[in-house]
Amino acid sequence: MRKMLFLIAAILTLALIVTACGGNDEPPADTGTEATAEATPAPDTAPHTEPADTADDDGQVTPLGVLPRNETLFFGGLAWGAPVSDNPFHANPSNPFVQAQPGVGNAPFVAVHETLFLFNPLDGAMNPLLASGQPQWAADLTSVTINLNPDAMWNDGTPVTSRDVVVTMETHRRVGTETGLELMPFVESFEAVDTHTVVFHMNPDNINPHIVNRALTVRYVIQADFIESRLAVHGSNYTAFREDAWENFPSSGPYRVAYQSNLMTVLERDDNYWGQAASMWGRLPAPRFLVHNIYADNDVKRASFAAGQIDVNQQFMSNVWDLWEGGAPVSTFLHEPPFYMPGTMPTIWFNTQREGLNNRYVRQAIAFAIDYEQIIASAMSGYSPTFTNAPRSIAVPFTGETAYIDQARLAPYQWDNADIARANALLDYHGIVDTTGDGIREYPPGNNLSFQLNAPAGWTDWNASLEIVAAAGAAIGIELTTNFTEMSVWIDNQQLGTFDILMASVAETSVATPWQRAFHMFHVEDPGADRAFRAFHRMYDPELNAMIESVASVTDMAELIEIYTELSRIMLTEMPVVYLMYRPAMFHTVNESVWTGFPEFGDGTNVPPHAMVMGYGIAGLYNLRLR
Repeated sequence: MRKMLFLIAAILTLALIVTACGGNDEPPADTGTEATAEATPAPDTAPHTEPADTADDDGQVTPLGVLPRNETLFFGGLAWGAPVSDNPFHANPSNPFVQAQPGVGNAPFVAVHETLFLFNPLDGAMNPLLASGQPQWAADLTSVTINLNPDAMWNDGTPVTSRDVVVTMETHRRVGTETGLELMPFVESFEAVDTHTVVFHMNPDNINPHIVNRALTVRYVIQADFIESRLAVHGSNYTAFREDAWENFPSSGPYRVAYQSNLMTVLERDDNYWGQAASMWGRLPAPRFLVHNIYADNDVKRASFAAGQIDVNQQFMSNVWDLWEGGAPVSTFLHEPPFYMPGTMPTIWFNTQREGLNNRYVRQAIAFAIDYEQIIASAMSGYSPTFTNAPRSIAVPFTGETAYIDQARLAPYQWDNADIARANALLDYHGIVDTTGDGIREYPPGNNLSFQLNAPAGWTDWNASLEIVAAAGAAIGIELTTNFTEMSVWIDNQQLGTFDILMASVAETSVATPWQRAFHMFHVEDPGADRAFRAFHRMYDPELNAMIESVASVTDMAELIEIYTELSRIMLTEMPVVYLMYRPAMFHTVNESVWTGFPEFGDGTNVPPHAMVMGYGIAGLYNLRLR
């Protein structure tokens, strides 16, 4: 069990490093967000503005020729440099527009390579893609059976079979990918029962359907014959196999790679795509071409989007309402604040091994004093629900997660925004006072409560958030100063425990949450370990560990609600972590100059805001129509 948990933790941490400032469209080392300290208040609604005559009928000139504008959907904010590889086994392909299998998240790119299921965070459903029906778990959870869609085909005309699934998964194990490390502790073997039936046999000592279900929604199925042909070329040199860039590879998705460079990626629709069968979508996606140009910076990208040269933009843009108030036919997934759907929670983690912060009343006082609404309004441009509208728990406020939480039971443990009076009263009551007259409270006596707040330099929304936290400390006699470091230093600080208060995200919503978030947030295997890959606060509680480990195999809904509500109560009372905001996983913003029919909340399609090339968001491509 301990080895298994360490492997999960290492994988989870690597993925959170990549997505920690989730939704930004620049590499993590330079997030390039536009957050400002004084954001204009958001308007009440985001109306559908009638488009101006900005569409360019001549299309875009590319090495493939001129792409007709009325057949091309343009994207922004999903890629920021030259792609390295189309090979899903590659450790760092730098090719998100074509292939990206998230370590933690819920939305792999599925326009080219496809997964067995597509997770929808709006309702928590696993929608079949290459699969048919739902995963069929044995009553004792020792195996799961997946039926494949008999209509599923590779673009070379051969069928997708259970052998493809088995060879794909075994290859991940064989060459030591993240996927292989993730599944190895849980899945003993993969069995092709017949052409269209595959069984995953679990390790009976480590049963965790959450991790396996997530793999079914985020891991691509690759053609077995092609995999074996590349392994034959590279032999036992698995590094070379993984670094093979791949050319002319078979895939099952609705698009194939037509052109790639450091300037753009062009995908062209496969008009023989199997998904037009009645058993799947029943038709082809509307755009013939999907194009992602590489832009010099965020300002250029924003201007191009406003001009209608980008249709779907995954970019943090402060005061997005300025675009439609200026007449651009721009809209967001939600038509009212916060405009975007939350996906994760940027959080402050208290180092409970630090003198002073090992006192939960100190942690609580800091939490009570923070002006979260200022953080949301300024650092996040209002793109987060308030904690009044979405009360805190270990669940992201999606129906698929909040179903596991009894919020009525948690109501007594919530707190008001910027409650300075409550924070001061709490500290005074417990004798945590200033005895020297320097304005700083002490705990224990003689030890000033003075701490640093750590985040990566240049992550402007996070940096602005911690300045607001520092101001809260000043109001209650606790000295909090900001310390913005290089990302490598920040990573070392969180893993080595060389911090006072650190800002880092908790696990993004997926088919494995809220379990995976609880695991990441609370499970401390060894508080004295040199490095921690989760639970950076190092608050060690063996009973809490046991609760998290046991709930992994619980299926009774009433019992799940009981446990996840109790875990939330512990979070709200012990406060080893405190959420600062809900942050969108995607900044799904669209320009309707050329295309319309984009996903919107409440439109009846149930398509999530995942840029229409990621996870179940790809369903949006089938609803598009020209203006």
